[in-house]
Parts: sequence; structure tokens; C-alpha cells
Amino acid sequence: MPLPARLLLALLSFLTLVAQAQPGTGHLVQDLSSQDWHLWLDPAAPWVHDRLYAPPVEVTKLPINPPTGGWAKLTGTEGKTVHLPATVEQYYWGQNGNAFGLSGNYLGVSWFSTKLAVPAALQGQRLVLRFESVRFRAEVFVNQQLAGYDLVNSTPFEIDISQLVRYGQANEVAVRITDPNGNFDWRDSQNFMWGSYRTIPTHGFGGITGKVELVATPLVYVQDVFVKNKPALREVDMQVTLDNQTARPTPGTLRLAVTAAGGAQPPVFTKEITLPQVPTGQSTRTVTVRLPAAQLWSVEHPNLYHVVATLTTAAGSDTYRQRFGFRWFEVRDVAGGDRQFFLNGQRIVLRTSISWGFWPVNGIAPTDALARKQVETAKALGLNMLNFHRTIGQANVLDYADELGLLYFEEPGGNSYPANMFNATDSLGKKQTDFYLATRTEKLLRMVRRDRSHPALVIYNLHNERGAPPEAPDRAEMSAAHALDETRLLTYNSSNGDPTLKPNPRFKLHLRPYDAKFYDFGWFDQHHAGGPGVYNNALYSGPSKYLRYTDHRAEIVYYGEEGAIGTPPRLQLIRDEILKTGRNVGWESASYLQWYDAYDQFLTNTPGFRQAFPTVDALTTAMGNTAYYYQGRAIENVRLNNVADGYAVNGWESMMLENHSGIVDNYRNPKGDVQLIARYNRPLYVAVKLTRKVLAVGDTARADFHLINEANLRGIFRLRVQATDESGNVIFTKTLPVRATGGTTYGELLAAGLPIVPASAGYTTVRAELLRGPQAVASGDDQLFAVRLTTSGLLPTGSVADTSGVLAGYLRSVGVTSFKEFKSGRPQGDYLLVGAFNPQQTGNPLVTDILEWVNEGHTLIVVNNADKWATHLGRKEVVDYRGYKELGTSWYGGNYFVKNHPLFVGLPQACVFNWEYQCFATYDRSRVGLRLFNGETIVGCVSDHKKEVYSALSVVPHGRGRILLCSLDIFSTLRGVKASKKAEGDGENAALTSLDTSIGNRANVVGQQLLLNMLRWAK
Repeated sequence: MPLPARLLLALLSFLTLVAQAQPGTGHLVQDLSSQDWHLWLDPAAPWVHDRLYAPPVEVTKLPINPPTGGWAKLTGTEGKTVHLPATVEQYYWGQNGNAFGLSGNYLGVSWFSTKLAVPAALQGQRLVLRFESVRFRAEVFVNQQLAGYDLVNSTPFEIDISQLVRYGQANEVAVRITDPNGNFDWRDSQNFMWGSYRTIPTHGFGGITGKVELVATPLVYVQDVFVKNKPALREVDMQVTLDNQTARPTPGTLRLAVTAAGGAQPPVFTKEITLPQVPTGQSTRTVTVRLPAAQLWSVEHPNLYHVVATLTTAAGSDTYRQRFGFRWFEVRDVAGGDRQFFLNGQRIVLRTSISWGFWPVNGIAPTDALARKQVETAKALGLNMLNFHRTIGQANVLDYADELGLLYFEEPGGNSYPANMFNATDSLGKKQTDFYLATRTEKLLRMVRRDRSHPALVIYNLHNERGAPPEAPDRAEMSAAHALDETRLLTYNSSNGDPTLKPNPRFKLHLRPYDAKFYDFGWFDQHHAGGPGVYNNALYSGPSKYLRYTDHRAEIVYYGEEGAIGTPPRLQLIRDEILKTGRNVGWESASYLQWYDAYDQFLTNTPGFRQAFPTVDALTTAMGNTAYYYQGRAIENVRLNNVADGYAVNGWESMMLENHSGIVDNYRNPKGDVQLIARYNRPLYVAVKLTRKVLAVGDTARADFHLINEANLRGIFRLRVQATDESGNVIFTKTLPVRATGGTTYGELLAAGLPIVPASAGYTTVRAELLRGPQAVASGDDQLFAVRLTTSGLLPTGSVADTSGVLAGYLRSVGVTSFKEFKSGRPQGDYLLVGAFNPQQTGNPLVTDILEWVNEGHTLIVVNNADKWATHLGRKEVVDYRGYKELGTSWYGGNYFVKNHPLFVGLPQACVFNWEYQCFATYDRSRVGLRLFNGETIVGCVSDHKKEVYSALSVVPHGRGRILLCSLDIFSTLRGVKASKKAEGDGENAALTSLDTSIGNRANVVGQQLLLNMLRWAK
């Protein structure tokens, strides 16, 4: 009779440990994560009013909570077979019958159980179960006896089971998980209550969220090795923590051996230390290691080493391995009083992105493949850092950051508390602060202990956007963390910092490496979380007037959250991944599949869009490119500024339900073309900055040229500038001498104010090369888009219905006067252009004078109040209209996209609205999509995670005529137009753009051209 799978795996684990368990070898580790675990829900179990226990916990005094219905429930047929890490939400989302949104979350008790084989040879050793992380509370049973308890979620802990296991036999391990609350968004300041206890806010996934290992050591063993980096680059201190679990001190020998990582390498350092006594309990020994030939760890060259600490005593021999790198990260004051970041003695400007710690399938824990993909994607984008933002990080992500070369900034998440909490009490009359502060501090300290030897990790931060100034418990917590790891910068707050030169503890409090003094000046972290929607003309106006310009040199300037622009995930790639593993795997899988289907059906069923976007992936990638282009240019601004020290993209991964501003999706697929950001992260190039990227033919843009120089380029050079139109015709050329400073001057202005006047419609490319002799040592380029406004071909007569006067005023400004003002009744002419004018009912309820007129072959063009007109026409059974959707902004986001159509002659077509369409796509414009189910969609739009495509511009046939419904904010592109100016040359009745000199209004020429195209198309 074949053995059940769980018992078979337990037997294999048993045989493996037997082979390893040779007396005296010590430190045996068996990974239990990949073996079968049984997941069973226990919804009847009480938990809401439990008494909670902060560490340290005396297990013998705790209540025992067996499974409801008895222990046999854990081996019954109910439940699922899982492998770790695993969450309840991964397998049981929507268990309550409602999987929509957040409604399907499971709150309460679940059980994870498995078999554990323990060889008889391990008897007498110290035997522990080591948990990488759980959420939220874990009660661990071995052979139905309570062995351990922990609720400092998402952090490592271990449980001594030496006295509970049956050696030489299979054992039962059961973990009772309680998930009481949690969030599914980015907020970590919204505390949740568990009964009368205030708990640390974390993501609302319940389960065993990391690996579980069985670890056997002698009773005297190496508990930890912390490799402390120092300002002397090739020198580290090895802080070795020993633990003696016997009743008396014992002599021993400690041997340290350092090798370069990567295969079998001979030691580059060894030292043997005689220990006259290893005292009972924990003790530390510190050994300084100097390696003059050590290869430094950096982003470009992530050289790693291993130290193996071997402790030999009468209790046996134990070994502990720790990976590390030689590197030093610090803040320096350079000449001129500018504070700057330095890595290994060289200046570094941090470019990072904030990750909220969401992952696919189980929600909260990455596979090794995804952890690696996270780091690889960041490097492909040219970033040199990522942030664990509002949540604790994962060990395997840091492992790959170490291996591949990526810096990290880490927050524990949920570390703040309400200001009124100090006087509140729980159900037992104890102050809530006693429990809350104990658990929050323990979480921070566990994070520091776990991660402090990673060379990738360079900054700790306690809170994000904490509204309260630091109090005594905050300073005590900071000091405790700094005592555990004094090698790193530790900040109190990442926030919308005080821009003045004054000390401010709420915004600027920090501790510096190897310095226990608190500083409330020197660290300036400011957030500009919301984005503009697309890159636009206003973001660069001149050498000292642009987005994120600063001259604040006296402090580190770190922009901690920047420019949220929401775009959809790579739905097609996610769909393909889901279908590889099964349609019902993961808490979000069904939603992603529905989302993909909505976009795919639109492309299939809406003529013309499949030609513009052959696949869903082509569409979503083009949408992602809008955010990528903006973020790339914003990063460029920070780099050319030379004073700013860091920039954090808001944000990294997009969440399925709440936040779509990430530049990768939850599966860590880059949402756009990585080169759109990577090109602005290059170490050396010429940044070409145009004061106007969208303008009219004949208008003037000014071009400035900055050198991005992390390659220490110095001396006199020639800057050659050339501007060409779409046909390759050179419209401007100039060569001028320039100087590069080099050193810590990473961004500097080379030349400014060169006039670029586009002579023809379309794209003009401005390219610059930095020449040393005949050779180009650096180059760069930028594009502008010019529109030639033309009124040629317009219908001779028409009507305008607009009580605001905006439409009539604009038409007159461009020389169009052959229209009548419409008030009521039957329109005159071939078109009726509708602005601020509500629909009117006359005569037959299903007929109006306007509809009769359209029916005879005329054109109704609605460019304002489109929803009111769609509602009116819906009542007339002319359009199938089912409401409208306001497009999201910033974190949620919404995008427009257009197919090829005569309405867009002279404008970009078959594209997503990017910087060329800034007059419509920026978040400060009216952004509405119509739910139309008939007619022809010309411009589609999507919003946040809604599984639908809307219309922003549609043509609906009616009889012999047509109705054009446009929800694009054309009105805002027409305001401020003051006069007309006839174009010369080709004899057309053309008009240039507004004489209004505001930078932003120059881009309105695109909206104006679209309006004129509508009138021309009407015939």
C-alpha cells in the first residue's frame, strides 16, 4: 500500500537529516517549506476578545486553543495541500461568497500542519523551528502541545522544540494562525484594533509568509555574525554572538575564515581565538578584519565575501555562515557647503522607487524568482536603489540586491501611533502603549538584526509621513535600533519636509553612522506624491526654473515620493502567467483575467483599434510609456540640478485594487519601455531641455544643454547642436565652446537659450554632441511637436451653441466668422457646434428640431457637457448611453488612446495620449469617459482597475447625418486666445496659435487643431 504524500516527504526529510546528523558537526538546517502542509480553516474558533501577549512570552502560562472539533480536523479531508510561503487569501479568497474588491478577505483562525521527522542522532542537541515570518499571530504546536507564540508579524522568530519532539519518529507540527485585520493599500498609519488592543497595521494576508526550517545545533553555538562596515573601506568588524545553553561556562575555540563568494575559494583571512570561557547565555566577541586587496561592493560591481564562524567546545562543533561586502555609505560636506551621499568615497545620487510590499498569488511574499526579477527590473531601468516603503522587506529580495548590485532603504511599516494613545487602556486596564510600543519596537529590532549584514541596505527609516513630532518613546526606539546597528543612517521620518534652513525634529531628526547624537538638521526629505498625468511644457522653463529645482545645499535633499501617474498592468503577461499555473491560483487571479478580457474584447469589437494596438500588451505598454517618459524627465531634472541627492518614483509595484501608480505591475513586469527611464539614468550624456515641447509652427522654443557627468569628464569641449525636421532637413545648427567641471559636479549647464523655430508640422529633433577633437564623448537629444493650425477646407456655414462665448471667440480669432449664433429651434448651416449649451426638448418626445436637422444629413458636434447631451440623446433612443466615468488621477490614473482617423489629421494617431496631448491628458483637466454602446469610438479611455473601456470621442450615425460626442476638455484649450495671425507661404487660410505668452497655453494648439479638424470633417 503506497504511503500518503505527506508521510513520504516526512520520511525523505528524516533520511536526509539522518545522513547529516553526524555527532559533533552541528548547525544542521532542514527546509520544511517545500514539503506538504495542510491548510484548514477554523471559522468557528473564537479570537476577537483574546488576551494578547507581547514578547517575551512564557508559553507555559498561555491558554491552549486546540482546533474546533478536535485535532483530527487537521488530518481530515477538508482543506488544501499547500507549500510555504502560503496565505489563506491565496486559496480561499471569496470563501464567504463575495470575491468582489476587498469583500472576499478572510478574518479569523486557520491551521497549517505537517509531519516532521527527527533523527534519534539529534537527541541532546538544541532543536528549533525557525520561522522567517508569519501573519498575524502564530501559536505553534508540536505533538499537540503548545511550543511557541508570536505576534510580531512579518519578522523572524524561532521556537525551541527539543523537549517536545519524539526522536527517531515522525512528529506533528501545527501552526494556528489568527488574522484579525489588515490593509490592502499603502496606508501604514491607520491602526487596527484587535478587541481592545491597538495593533501594528500591515497588509491583510493571513498565513505562514516565509520559510520554516528545522535547525539543530550543539547547546553551545554561534547565534549570529554581524559584519560591521567602517569608513576604512577594506576593514570590517566581525561581531560574533555566542549562546551557551548549558548550566555552566565552558572553554572553546572560535575560528573565523573569510572567502570570496562564488564557488570554492581559498580563505583570504583566517583567525583562531582561544576562549577561556564561553559564559552561559549570550555573549559577543568582535574581531577586526583588514583586507587591503579586498574587492569593494558597489552597484556596478557587487563583490561579495563569506565569513564562516566555527565554534568548538565540549558540547560539539558549530558553524555559522554570513555573507557580506566591503563598502561604506555616508554623507559628506563638500566644498561650498553642499551635503552629498557618498558610496565608497565617490558621490552617488540615489534614484529609487517606493515598494509597498505587495506580491502576486499569496499577496505578501515573493518567490525567489520574483525577488530576483524585482532587482533585475530596477537595474534595467537604471535605478540604483529601491525602498521597502511603509512595510518591512523580505530577506530574499535583499539577497538578490546584494548579489546583483542594488541599494535598499527600509522601513518596518506601521511604526506610528495616534497622539491620544498614551492615556488609553485595554480591557485589563493596562495602558495600550505597553502592548503597542513593545510590539512595534520588537518588530523594528528584529528587522535590524535580520538585515544588518546586507551590503545593499544603506538607510533605515522609522515612519513615512508621520504627522507627530518625536516623543520620548520614539527617541528610545531609535537609540535601541542604532545600538544594534550603528553603521547606517537612521531617520525618524520620510515626509513633506520643512523647506527652511531651520532645525525641525519632526521632519529632520536622524542618527548618523557611529554617532549616538540626535540631529534635527542636515536631512531634508520632501514629498510631491501626486503626478501631473503626463510630461508637459511647464516642467522645464529655463536653467533655474524647472520641476525639482533647488539650491538648498546645507542639507541632504531627498525627494521621497514623486509624481504618481497611474497606468494599467501588463495584463497579457499576467494572464499568460496565471494560465500556466491554473486559473484559480491566487487571491487576485480571477480579477486580472476579467480585466484582460475587457481590453481584449474592446480591441476585437471596435473597428480600427486592433490595427493601432495589435495586442492588449501593446496597448498597456503604450499607456505605461506615459508614466515612464515623465519619470525619466523628472529624474533628469534632479540630476542636472546637482544639488538634489535623491529621487524616489511614486511608486514601484501597482496593486490590483488600490494604487496603480507603480512603474512595474504586481508581477514585477515593467509597465513600459525600460529605455524611456534608463536613458535618463546613464552616467554620462547631454541633457537637452526644451522650454516648449508642444507649440505652433513658427513659434519659438528655447533649448538648454546640461551635462550629466558621473564619469568625471573634465576640461574644454565643443558642443555641436543640430535641429532637424521629420524629413531630415536641418533647420538649426551651432557649435560653441563649453567646459566640464567633473569631480562631484554631476550636473551642470553647458549652454542656454538657443532658439529653435519649427518650420514645418510634426516632430523636430534637437540633438547635441559633446566633442573632444573629432570624437563625440557624450550626446543627447529631445523632440518637440509642432502644429500648423489651418482653417482651409472648413464648411462655409454653420451654427454655434455656446452661452459662454468661448467657441465663437476662438473661431473669430482664427478668422472663421461664417457661423450663426444658435439659441433654439432649427440650426442653420451644415454643422452645429455645441459648447456651454444644454439640450432642449421641443415637439415630439422622440424628436427635436436638432435631431430632424441631423437626420437630413447634417452634423452635430458636442464638445462640452457631453454627458448631458448623451443622456438627452439616450432618451431619444439615438445613443445607447449608460452613464459616464471620471478618469482617475495620480495613484489611480486613467489614459486616453486614439486610432487612425481623419479627425486627427496633423496630430499623432494610433497612440496613447502622451506629452503631445498634454492639453487633454494632464490631471488638472476635466477627464471623463462615456459609456457608449453604439456608434464608432475614435478615442478610447480607461480608468484605474475598472474592467471596461470608455469613449472620449465617438461618432454616432443618425439618419443621413452624424453626431460627434467629445468628452475631451477642448474648452480649456480655447480660453485665453486673444487674436489671430494669418500664416504665410502656402496660401492656405491658416492661423497660428494664441498670442498668449504663458508656457502652458502653447500646448493648447493641439486641442485647437482637433476642433478645427472636427469642423472640416463635418462636411
